[in-house]
Parts: sequence; C-alpha cells; structure tokens
Amino acid sequence: MHDNQGLLSWMPKMEQTTFDVSLVHFLLMFGYKLFSLFYPLYLVSVGISIVHIGSIYFLTYFIISVSCFVINFYISRINPAKMAALGIFGYGIFALLMLLSQNIFIFYAAQVILGFSAAAWLVSLKYILMNAKTENHTSSFGWFYSMPSYATAIAPAAGGLIIWKFGFSGVFFASVLIQFLNAIYAYFKLRNNADVISSRETKKLTPEENISQLKKYKEVFLILNARKNVLTMLFFIFGALILGGIYRAFFVLLLEDLSFSQEEIIRFMSLLSFVYVPFSILVIKLMDRIRKGRIASGGMVVEGAVSFLLGASSVLSVGAIFILNILDSMGALALGSGKSAFFAKKLKKYKEEASTIDSIMTTLGPALGGLLGGIAVSSWGYQKTFMLAGAVIFVAGFYSLFLKFEEKRK
Repeated sequence: MHDNQGLLSWMPKMEQTTFDVSLVHFLLMFGYKLFSLFYPLYLVSVGISIVHIGSIYFLTYFIISVSCFVINFYISRINPAKMAALGIFGYGIFALLMLLSQNIFIFYAAQVILGFSAAAWLVSLKYILMNAKTENHTSSFGWFYSMPSYATAIAPAAGGLIIWKFGFSGVFFASVLIQFLNAIYAYFKLRNNADVISSRETKKLTPEENISQLKKYKEVFLILNARKNVLTMLFFIFGALILGGIYRAFFVLLLEDLSFSQEEIIRFMSLLSFVYVPFSILVIKLMDRIRKGRIASGGMVVEGAVSFLLGASSVLSVGAIFILNILDSMGALALGSGKSAFFAKKLKKYKEEASTIDSIMTTLGPALGGLLGGIAVSSWGYQKTFMLAGAVIFVAGFYSLFLKFEEKRK
C-alpha cells in the first residue's frame, strides 16, 4: 500500500490497487496521447470538415458506449485483468493500422477497433476500482481520472519530437510498442491483485447471480429511482459530459480560430497539462473534505462557468485562457470522480452494471458532444457554441447543489 509517509505525507492516500490501475491507465494514455491531442488539427489539415470531425468523434464514442454492454456480459466470465489487457492491446492494433495504411476503409475499421478496445479497458479498470476494498472511492477515482492529464503533460512534447525526427510513422510505431508492452504488464500485474475477482469467484450458482442481465439493469434503475432527484442529477451530469465532448473535439480548433499557430497550440497544451499536475493533486485532497453528494455539482458549476468565459475568449488574454483551462480540468476531475464514486456507493451489489453504466455515460456524453458540437459550431461558430453550452451546464450545476436525495415516500 502506498500511504502518506515521510516526504510524501502531503500527498493524498493511494492504496495498492489504485496505484496499479492508475499506472496502467497512465501508460495507456501516454501511448495514445503521443499523437491524439492534436488529432482535430490533423483532420482539418487533410480537408475534413468540422461537421465530419464531429461525426468521427461520435462514431468512436458511440461504439464505446454500445461495446460496454458486451464487455459487461463477459466481464463476469473473464478475469477483468484479461479484459483490460485485451483493450490496451487493441489500442496498439489501432496505432498499427494507422501506421500501415491511410486507406479510408482501414481508417474507419481502426475507429471501430479503438471503440471496442476503449470499452474493454474502461469498464474493466473501473470495475476493479469499484470492487477494491478502499477507504475512499472518490480519491481512488480522482487518481484514476488524473492519469490522462499527467500523460498529456509529457506525451505531446515527446510525440512532437518523434514526429520532427521520424514523421507520423515514427510516433505511431512508438505508440504500438508502448501499448503492446503495457498490455502485457497490465495482465500480469492486475491478475494477481487481491481485489480482482476471477470468473470462478464471481459466478457462483446463487439465485441472485442467475438473474438475467436485463433484470439486473431493471433492478439498478429501481435502486436509482428509489431516491428523489437521483435521475435528475444523472441527467445533469450527462449534459455536463456532452459539454466535455464539445471541449475535447473543438477547443484546439477554437485556439486556431483565435489565430494561435500549430506550434503555439502544442506549447500551450503541453504547458497546460504540466502545470495542472499539482492542481489535480489539490483537487483529490479537497474532495476528501467535501460532501460526497456535492462534488459532481461543484464540477458542473466550474465547467459551465469556464466554458461560458472561454466563449468570450476574443477579449481574454492568453494568460486568462490558460487559467480558465486549469479550472476546467479541475472541474472535470471533480465531476468524473464524484460520478464514479456515486455509482460505487449506490450500487454496491451491482458492480458490473455500475461500471458499465458509468462507462456508457462517460463515453456517450462526449460522443453526442462531438456530433452536436460540430453542428453547432458550423451554424454559430466556436465562441457562441461554448457560451451557450456553458450557460446551460452552469445553471444545471447550480440548481443541483440544492437537490435532496432522500428516500421517496411510498
């Protein structure tokens, strides 16, 4: 166990399972973000329209959402460490296809493989964390959701150097190597983790475990609906995830629209992720002191406010945009951690279904964000799109701060 001791006593607690899962997540994201962060710029450079970019993001994330149900069916029959390793290996296959061919059919086949692979590792790693015997699931998911930011702090710069020396072929090859090695590491590391339940342990022939998948999801809905305003809260969270999808697909293009050069965007995003690292640790520590039911609401308020202000970015300095993005990342971390911890707490007896529903929300929201964002940007432009979406989520988040979740009267 990695506890708060010695020189690291100021760090939030990270238990062994959290450490293992987070390291695997970091390596996965590092290999992917060598080239992914500026993918929208690449698509624009080869002549793909804004609407088409949104549809590509929608395709990938929609496949992830649908695949989550398939993964949920098999995760109780296969050790989740194996499923996670399979998903990471799929990321290597995606990079390999991008390396070997530029054919349009290969490109879309790669998106399908990427979508299924993302569902495999996302559901599996979240399931492991939800099943872990940890003191604070919010902190565990805080570390988990921080890993992409830590990877982004160094991956774009490393990827840019590789591209400069060897071109895109070099960066895709590097990604293939990292993902294949990480898949092997994940399998051998996580399969022996005491918190990973093997198929023999999960599939005992009891009446509860023989209930059909459909009936389990019906029971999950009844549990969530048993408390007032829970479904309303989940609806607001889903809206915030749509906003996150708009940001993910179009923020770098917003910077380009503000006359940032590609080199300036690379430097801006790399520095942003590097500076954000200590702030992410601060958020994890603060979440231990905040009422669990209000963490996601606070994240929504922050993300909505930042998006609205970024929509007014034509009158903001580069420094102000930088600070707003730090705040946005902090809000997104609080939102994601609060959401996952909520499912882990409310659905203790349905960990497989909880990890699946959580993963579907996490991926379907950005899918719709990419699609709807592309349509909105084409009609209204970047700034109006960010302002309108931000205003809606800010109001929803502020309203959710006053929601009460007591049991409904029968």
